[in-house]
Amino acid sequence: MKDRNGTRRIAAGVLLGSLWGLAGCGGGENVTPQTLRAAQTRWQQAGIRDYDLEWTSSGLTRGHFFVAVRDGKVRTIESLQPNGTRTVQHPPEPRFYGVDGLFLTIAEELATLDTDRPFGQPKGTQAVLRFSPDPKLGYPRSYHRDVIGVHLGLAISVIQLTPNSNPATAR
Repeated sequence: MKDRNGTRRIAAGVLLGSLWGLAGCGGGENVTPQTLRAAQTRWQQAGIRDYDLEWTSSGLTRGHFFVAVRDGKVRTIESLQPNGTRTVQHPPEPRFYGVDGLFLTIAEELATLDTDRPFGQPKGTQAVLRFSPDPKLGYPRSYHRDVIGVHLGLAISVIQLTPNSNPATAR
């Protein structure tokens, strides 16, 4: 006969296993130093330095952005509102809004797992980090972070990446 704590441990294990399984059903692959490095290498080998990028984020904060990158540097960032209005943004760290910035965000999130308080939670907190790199170009088409037991999820989805054949112009 199982004691009450043993039953709770089994139930917690089943729940955790189910959550890990559900995260895997969302597609993509686990974020590891190796998978991230492989995707970044594909992106660098693609050599795309002039492009337009549209992406969204959801979780604790939501955003929809159109970003113009020229010669590898973020030149303009526009926030897209649900009604279609565009507003030019001037964040303190614009580099986070291009593809290299998305990679940087994912790498920083991965590094957070090894801190004393991952995502502000107690040591030992578990999180599922998954992304879907573009198979040809390597850029992250999507990224999802789920912290087990708390509502600290993050989702980034690239809607479109368009290489620019006329790098002299920025939107």
